[in-house]
Amino acid sequence: MKFAKLAVGICLTMAVAGCAGAPDLVGAPAAQAKETPALRAGGVADAPSAPPYTAFGAEHVWTTGLSVTIGQPRSLQPSETAFPQAPRTAVFTVTITNGSKSEYHPAQLAVHAVVDGKPAQEVIDSVQGLNGIGAAVRELPAGRDTTVTLAFAVPKEAVHMQLTVEPNAADQEPSATFEGQA
Repeated sequence: MKFAKLAVGICLTMAVAGCAGAPDLVGAPAAQAKETPALRAGGVADAPSAPPYTAFGAEHVWTTGLSVTIGQPRSLQPSETAFPQAPRTAVFTVTITNGSKSEYHPAQLAVHAVVDGKPAQEVIDSVQGLNGIGAAVRELPAGRDTTVTLAFAVPKEAVHMQLTVEPNAADQEPSATFEGQA
């Protein structure tokens, strides 16, 4: 039974990693970093617009009423059965709140990680309860919330990390990007 769970976890991780691709996170921040503030009358510069990121620990709400909060990361040493193996994992509690008028299927949620500008793999470590987004199989009724714990492979040292959250597979809502140190 343990082997079957591990095999399912490995297959799920490989499928997610193969389909995920690198999200287009570089375009907007790089362009904003190169922009210079426009001068208003009197020689006073307008402040550059803030990047389209949400800090870890904050909530992002979509127009449908669905909201996601990505908690502050915590560091964890992966077990021997974790896949893929990594020097450490950044573990996030993801709270999904269904403020819409219909059921939400949490399995539709996609979370892509970028560490210092490079895609990072999700770590499945069932020994430590890190079963990935695939573990969220129950439908979420309107007005209810649920939590999922996700882990991503990171180096031993602290890194800058971004998590891009896509609320549904059909790209009906724009993604939200959370960022911070992990």
